[in-house]
Amino acid sequence: MGRPSSELGPRAGATRRLGLLTIGQAPRPDGLAWEVTVVLGEGFAVVERGALDDLGPGDAARLAPRPGQDLLVTKLRDGSSVRVAEEAILERLQRQIERLEDEDGVEATLLLCTGTFPTFRHRRPLLQPQAALHGAALGIAGPDRLGAVIPLAEQRPQMARAWRERGAEVVLVEADPYGPEPEAAVGRAAAEARAQGARVLLMDCFGYDLAMRRAAARAFAGPVLLARSLAARLLVEMAA
Repeated sequence: MGRPSSELGPRAGATRRLGLLTIGQAPRPDGLAWEVTVVLGEGFAVVERGALDDLGPGDAARLAPRPGQDLLVTKLRDGSSVRVAEEAILERLQRQIERLEDEDGVEATLLLCTGTFPTFRHRRPLLQPQAALHGAALGIAGPDRLGAVIPLAEQRPQMARAWRERGAEVVLVEADPYGPEPEAAVGRAAAEARAQGARVLLMDCFGYDLAMRRAAARAFAGPVLLARSLAARLLVEMAA
C-alpha cells in the first residue's frame, strides 16, 4: 500500500469527495489543493494522492528522464522540485487512481498535470486536463495569437509537438514556478509573449498559482488563463 491519502478539510457542509492526483507528492506544499477547493466552493472535500508518495528522500532522482523521454517537473512534500520522466510514473499514477476510487471513495478525479498522458483505467470520471485546457485556450483566443507559459526550456519540443497536434502554432515562453522569484519570472515571460504577438496567455502548468497569475496579468495586459483554476471549474462540471 502507498502512503495514506491527504484530505483537505473538512469544509463546512462538504458532502462529496473529489480526488486530486499530483505527479509529485501529496500533500503539495504550494497551496494547489487549497486554491482548487476555493474554486469548488462549499459541498466538496478533496482527497490528495501523488505518484511519488511512497518514495523517500533522494528516490525520486532515479526517475529522471533519459534522452528522448518527456520531461515533467513537480513538487515534493518538503517543498523541493524534481524532474521525472513521464513514462517512469505511469504505473504509479494508475495505482493512485485506483486507491482514490476504491479506498477514498471519490466521485471524480483531476490529474494535476497539463502534460500528455495515455488513457488510464478508471471507473469514475477522470479529467486529464491537457485537451480541455488547450481547447478552451484556443477557443478563447479565436483568431488572435495564443501564448503559453511553460516551466522549462527543455520542455519546448514536447509542448510544441502537443500544440501542433491540435493544428496550432503557439508562442511558448518559460518561467519556472518552482525556481527563485517565480512571480518575477512569470512577469518577464508574460511580457515576452506579448512582445511576440500573443493576445491571450495560458499558464500551462499546475505549478503556477493565483499570485503568479496576477503577476502575469500585470505584465501581459490581456486575458490570462490559469490551469489550476480552469481545471477546477471543469471538475465541478464533471462531479455535477
